[in-house]
Amino acid sequence: MQVSVSQVVAILGGKKSLQVGVDNTLDFIRAAEKGFSISVAQRVQQRLDLSNKQFSRLLNLSESTFQRRIKNKTALSSEESEKVIELSSIIAKGLEVFEDEEALKFWLNTPILALGNRKPVEILNSSLGREEVMDILFRIEHGLYS
Repeated sequence: MQVSVSQVVAILGGKKSLQVGVDNTLDFIRAAEKGFSISVAQRVQQRLDLSNKQFSRLLNLSESTFQRRIKNKTALSSEESEKVIELSSIIAKGLEVFEDEEALKFWLNTPILALGNRKPVEILNSSLGREEVMDILFRIEHGLYS
Protein backbone atom coordinates (compact mmCIF):
# COMPACT_ATOMS: atom_id res chain seq x y z
CA MET A 1 0.00 0.00 0.00
CA GLN A 2 1.45 3.33 -1.06
CA VAL A 3 -0.20 5.36 1.70
CA SER A 4 -0.65 4.55 5.37
CA VAL A 5 -3.31 2.05 6.37
CA SER A 6 -4.64 4.50 8.96
CA GLN A 7 -5.24 7.16 6.28
CA VAL A 8 -7.21 4.72 4.14
CA VAL A 9 -9.18 3.43 7.14
CA ALA A 10 -10.13 7.03 7.99
CA ILE A 11 -11.39 7.67 4.44
CA LEU A 12 -13.42 4.46 4.58
CA GLY A 13 -15.12 5.71 7.74
CA GLY A 14 -12.95 4.21 10.45
CA LYS A 15 -12.93 0.80 12.08
CA LYS A 16 -16.56 1.22 13.14
CA SER A 17 -17.71 1.48 9.50
CA LEU A 18 -15.53 -1.43 8.45
CA GLN A 19 -16.86 -3.50 11.38
CA VAL A 20 -13.42 -5.03 11.77
CA GLY A 21 -10.05 -3.87 13.03
CA VAL A 22 -7.68 -2.94 10.22
CA ASP A 23 -4.10 -2.26 11.24
CA ASN A 24 -2.16 -3.51 8.21
CA THR A 25 -2.50 -4.65 4.61
CA LEU A 26 -3.28 -8.25 5.62
CA ASP A 27 -6.22 -6.98 7.67
CA PHE A 28 -7.44 -5.14 4.56
CA ILE A 29 -7.26 -8.37 2.59
CA ARG A 30 -9.37 -10.16 5.21
CA ALA A 31 -11.87 -7.29 5.38
CA ALA A 32 -12.18 -7.14 1.58
CA GLU A 33 -12.68 -10.92 1.38
CA LYS A 34 -15.74 -10.53 3.63
CA GLY A 35 -17.00 -7.63 1.52
CA PHE A 36 -17.60 -4.07 2.73
CA SER A 37 -21.05 -2.77 3.42
CA ILE A 38 -22.50 -0.58 0.68
CA SER A 39 -22.34 2.37 3.09
CA VAL A 40 -18.52 2.21 2.96
CA ALA A 41 -18.64 2.49 -0.82
CA GLN A 42 -21.09 5.38 -0.57
CA ARG A 43 -18.71 7.21 1.77
CA VAL A 44 -15.95 6.97 -0.86
CA GLN A 45 -18.44 7.99 -3.57
CA GLN A 46 -19.28 11.12 -1.56
CA ARG A 47 -15.61 11.95 -1.01
CA LEU A 48 -15.09 11.79 -4.78
CA ASP A 49 -18.31 13.74 -5.35
CA LEU A 50 -19.57 11.27 -7.97
CA SER A 51 -23.09 10.35 -9.04
CA ASN A 52 -24.35 6.78 -8.72
CA LYS A 53 -23.81 6.37 -12.46
CA GLN A 54 -20.20 7.59 -12.28
CA PHE A 55 -19.32 5.57 -9.18
CA SER A 56 -20.98 2.36 -10.39
CA ARG A 57 -18.79 2.66 -13.51
CA LEU A 58 -15.69 2.75 -11.29
CA LEU A 59 -16.83 -0.49 -9.67
CA ASN A 60 -17.68 -1.99 -13.08
CA LEU A 61 -21.33 -2.34 -12.11
CA SER A 62 -24.43 -1.19 -13.89
CA GLU A 63 -26.07 1.81 -12.27
CA SER A 64 -29.22 -0.24 -11.60
CA THR A 65 -27.21 -2.94 -9.81
CA PHE A 66 -25.49 -0.30 -7.68
CA GLN A 67 -28.82 1.34 -6.82
CA ARG A 68 -30.34 -2.06 -5.98
CA ARG A 69 -27.43 -2.75 -3.63
CA ILE A 70 -28.01 0.59 -1.93
CA LYS A 71 -31.74 -0.11 -1.58
CA ASN A 72 -31.19 -3.66 -0.26
CA LYS A 73 -28.06 -2.73 1.75
CA THR A 74 -26.20 -5.55 0.01
CA ALA A 75 -22.50 -5.97 0.74
CA LEU A 76 -19.88 -5.48 -1.93
CA SER A 77 -18.03 -8.44 -3.39
CA SER A 78 -14.38 -8.92 -2.43
CA GLU A 79 -13.32 -7.53 -5.83
CA GLU A 80 -15.50 -4.45 -5.43
CA SER A 81 -14.23 -3.96 -1.87
CA GLU A 82 -10.64 -4.02 -3.15
CA LYS A 83 -11.53 -1.33 -5.70
CA VAL A 84 -12.97 0.80 -2.90
CA ILE A 85 -9.71 0.37 -0.96
CA GLU A 86 -7.70 1.42 -4.03
CA LEU A 87 -9.94 4.45 -4.61
CA SER A 88 -9.53 5.39 -0.95
CA SER A 89 -5.76 5.11 -1.33
CA ILE A 90 -5.93 7.54 -4.24
CA ILE A 91 -7.98 9.95 -2.14
CA ALA A 92 -5.46 9.67 0.72
CA LYS A 93 -2.49 10.31 -1.59
CA GLY A 94 -4.33 13.11 -3.35
CA LEU A 95 -5.02 14.81 -0.03
CA GLU A 96 -1.33 14.52 0.86
CA VAL A 97 -0.35 16.06 -2.47
CA PHE A 98 -2.99 18.78 -2.83
CA GLU A 99 -3.67 19.36 0.89
CA ASP A 100 -7.28 20.19 0.04
CA GLU A 101 -10.21 17.98 -0.91
CA GLU A 102 -11.67 20.50 -3.37
CA ALA A 103 -8.30 20.83 -5.13
CA LEU A 104 -8.11 17.04 -5.40
CA LYS A 105 -11.63 16.81 -6.87
CA PHE A 106 -10.77 19.56 -9.34
CA TRP A 107 -7.59 17.71 -10.42
CA LEU A 108 -9.44 14.40 -10.77
CA ASN A 109 -11.94 16.06 -13.11
CA THR A 110 -9.47 18.06 -15.20
CA PRO A 111 -7.85 16.70 -18.39
CA ILE A 112 -4.12 16.26 -17.81
CA LEU A 113 -1.33 15.91 -20.32
CA ALA A 114 0.19 12.83 -18.65
CA LEU A 115 -3.03 10.94 -19.46
CA GLY A 116 -3.29 12.11 -23.04
CA ASN A 117 -5.63 14.92 -21.96
CA ARG A 118 -8.00 12.52 -20.23
CA LYS A 119 -9.41 13.22 -16.78
CA PRO A 120 -7.97 11.00 -14.01
CA VAL A 121 -11.49 10.04 -12.92
CA GLU A 122 -12.11 8.59 -16.40
CA ILE A 123 -9.54 5.83 -15.92
CA LEU A 124 -10.25 4.86 -12.30
CA ASN A 125 -12.43 1.93 -13.40
CA SER A 126 -9.41 -0.26 -14.18
CA SER A 127 -6.57 -1.42 -11.97
CA LEU A 128 -4.05 -0.08 -14.49
CA GLY A 129 -5.83 3.28 -14.49
CA ARG A 130 -5.86 3.47 -10.70
CA GLU A 131 -2.17 2.59 -10.64
CA GLU A 132 -1.38 5.26 -13.24
CA VAL A 133 -3.27 7.93 -11.31
CA MET A 134 -1.40 6.95 -8.14
CA ASP A 135 1.93 7.13 -10.03
CA ILE A 136 1.09 10.61 -11.32
CA LEU A 137 0.22 11.75 -7.79
CA PHE A 138 3.62 10.50 -6.59
CA ARG A 139 5.34 12.33 -9.43
CA ILE A 140 3.51 15.56 -8.59
CA GLU A 141 4.44 15.11 -4.92
CA HIS A 142 8.11 14.78 -5.86
CA GLY A 143 8.06 17.71 -8.28
CA LEU A 144 8.40 15.63 -11.42
CA TYR A 145 6.67 16.81 -14.56
CA SER A 146 3.24 15.27 -15.02
